[in-house]
Amino acid sequence: MDMKTLYSAGMNFDAFMGTGIKSERDRIPKNYSRITMTEDEINIVKNIEKKINFLVSGEPWCMDFQLNVTVLKKFCELNPNFDMAIITKARGEKFLKPLMEVEEFKVPFIVPLTEEFEVCGDIFVERPKEIKKFVYEDVKMDYLKGQYLNETIKDLIEMITKK
Repeated sequence: MDMKTLYSAGMNFDAFMGTGIKSERDRIPKNYSRITMTEDEINIVKNIEKKINFLVSGEPWCMDFQLNVTVLKKFCELNPNFDMAIITKARGEKFLKPLMEVEEFKVPFIVPLTEEFEVCGDIFVERPKEIKKFVYEDVKMDYLKGQYLNETIKDLIEMITKK
């Protein structure tokens, strides 16, 4: 299995979330409404000229997926050069984990790919780096309320601007 084949097996965000139950789908507009990007951040995202295909592994029930991939959805809306395909966690563990040669596989697992489906930046795993600095239980409620979405924005921008 290669990246291109995995990518082609994925669904777009709306179709993937459509596989979730109503309460999972209902969280997306709420999370989306909490995304606040600065003008600079919006311009950085809009002005990336290279094509990036984001291969995402996750599940609609996963709160980390609901929060962080919703930010990626916003990025894809801002820049027509961006596209996203989502595969299930099981498919990611079976095929993406060995391709990426990682020990631990948590979702969302986001891999930026070139037009030729080669990895072109850092991966995003589960939560923003800033959250991982804390004892999760200490920040969990604020995180789940979307108060750290700005950290997801920063991590994703770093991912797509890294040379």
